[in-house]
Amino acid sequence: MIGLLFLTTIALWLFACVWLSTKVGNLVADSRWQPPTKVFSLIALLSSPFLDEVIGKYQFEKLCKTNGIESADVSKAHGRKVKVEYGDRVPVRETILPIKESDVSFRDADTDEILIRHKNYYASGGWLMRYTWLSLGSNHTMLFDGSTCDIRKEQKIFKANSITFLYK
Repeated sequence: MIGLLFLTTIALWLFACVWLSTKVGNLVADSRWQPPTKVFSLIALLSSPFLDEVIGKYQFEKLCKTNGIESADVSKAHGRKVKVEYGDRVPVRETILPIKESDVSFRDADTDEILIRHKNYYASGGWLMRYTWLSLGSNHTMLFDGSTCDIRKEQKIFKANSITFLYK
């Protein structure tokens, strides 16, 4: 049943985009420019539901690169055992997707001294995932993993610096 609803939604969206791009293309007076206008407007209309996630992906990646583990000074933690503390998630302003930011602190397991401090980010999906039934109740991003900054980079940095992560 869900498959039929999904296919019906896609068919209606495709029909509406073709119809609207044909109308827009017919508004162009010069007949040489009508076909390219129709094609361009069809492509723009078909991609519009995903545009916020495409822009949000680049904003998310820039935040992670600028303030994430890649930007942190890990030299104090070299060869030590650390435990992690996460701060509250607060909304980031001026992003196209709802993105939340959390302070992350890595403390020495023995002395409780803060050795590494950086930020982590969590993104929700675009309007298609948040406001339509197509998400099936999930508000996660559709085009990228917005659940956290790349954990593989963190693991690689920890391994390169002989940092042991202790789980509570």
